[in-house]
Amino acid sequence: MLLAFEDGRYAGVMELGVPRLARQHVYSKTVIREENDFAFIGPVKCRVKYRNLTKAGLLRLPSFVEWI
Repeated sequence: MLLAFEDGRYAGVMELGVPRLARQHVYSKTVIREENDFAFIGPVKCRVKYRNLTKAGLLRLPSFVEWI
């Protein structure tokens, strides 16, 4: 899942951490299209926790907390 800060800047990628039921709930409402093994969803807001920012300004080890 691609992440962005509130101002729209790229914040990194969250590979794991979203529980299956939470994913199903959001994907069922926001899927734009599906191709092969990919589902394209519209922007959704979520709260993540992370260790700190990298030197490049990205989130280090982001993990899902909740949908907003």
